[in-house]
Amino acid sequence: MFMPKLTLAAFTACAIRSSLAQDAAPTMNIVDTAIAAGTFTGLTGLVTLAGLGGALSDENASLTVFAPNDEALAKLDNATVAKLTDPLWLPQLQQLLLSHVLVIGAFTSDMVVDGMDAPTASGESFTVNTDPIRINEDSVVIAADIMATNGVIHVIDNIIASQAVSQTIADLAVADDNLSTLVAAITAADLVGAISADGPITCLAPTNDAFAALPEGTVDSLLLPENVETLKDILLTHCISGNILSSMVTSGPITTLSGNTIEAVVNDDGTITFDGSTVITADVVASNGIAHVIDKVIVPTSDEAAATTVAPTTAAPTTEAAKDDTHDDGDDIDHSMDGVKDSPPSSAAMYGTAVATAAVSAGFAMLI
Repeated sequence: MFMPKLTLAAFTACAIRSSLAQDAAPTMNIVDTAIAAGTFTGLTGLVTLAGLGGALSDENASLTVFAPNDEALAKLDNATVAKLTDPLWLPQLQQLLLSHVLVIGAFTSDMVVDGMDAPTASGESFTVNTDPIRINEDSVVIAADIMATNGVIHVIDNIIASQAVSQTIADLAVADDNLSTLVAAITAADLVGAISADGPITCLAPTNDAFAALPEGTVDSLLLPENVETLKDILLTHCISGNILSSMVTSGPITTLSGNTIEAVVNDDGTITFDGSTVITADVVASNGIAHVIDKVIVPTSDEAAATTVAPTTAAPTTEAAKDDTHDDGDDIDHSMDGVKDSPPSSAAMYGTAVATAAVSAGFAMLI
């Protein structure tokens, strides 16, 4: 199911030396405890790179962190490591890390009930079992109840699986019953491969209700083989190149992968619309991009639809073509992405400093 990411809780990758006493009141927060361990350089570097250190140091917070040790981190393949440490994929890194912290306060081992479902800060959840305590049958707790001043740490021997590294936007859509009409449309348009491609891509995902609100017979007509190009045009008008979080959206035009332009509006109350369609679930992070669930199907304007009708056999524009396509605004300035703030790689504040990146790279180099 598509779930929004929670922003106030966070994950830390930490380890505790066995020599750290637990019979006295803790004196360090989660971040400082992790640093004191000295054996989780790569993970603490990831936390810094992801910009999550401040949340983990918050003395007003009460966090439960399941922290993979160095051996667990070393099990990640080189391609995954390279991707997660690339600034282009910051949302996926954050999603993975947030999937290791519970949103239910300081949760000690004596509170575990076999088979319980535990919600995480990423919006995902995992299953906890006992004897031994383990997560999703894959990650065993090897050191429990390490207390910090702002929560509790449980060290685990495997990374907890997250949609950020294992499920594409297409996978998440298939798993959500409320998006079954969208999945049927993507399949009929032969776009499953495109929505499952490496990305990054941002998709605006209309719900079943959104499709049902179209004039009677419209959906059935669009699913007919003779209308496949029109269907492709509509679906690709819901797709944008890049990892675009809701916080990056500004009011203005955005060129989609169909080459059509949609108008983004950020309202005073924080709600976001695209061509009048409201985002009802934002920032669903997948392995190849981000989805925002919307309440209305975006239909290209009459001029754009006419262009599709004139050339029904023309393939939908590629990502690069969509980037290059601009509309005549009466000047020589490209306004195609006015509705999106600077892309992630250009935002130093979002991605941390080069020092943090170097620290992560050095930490992984020691593990792999």
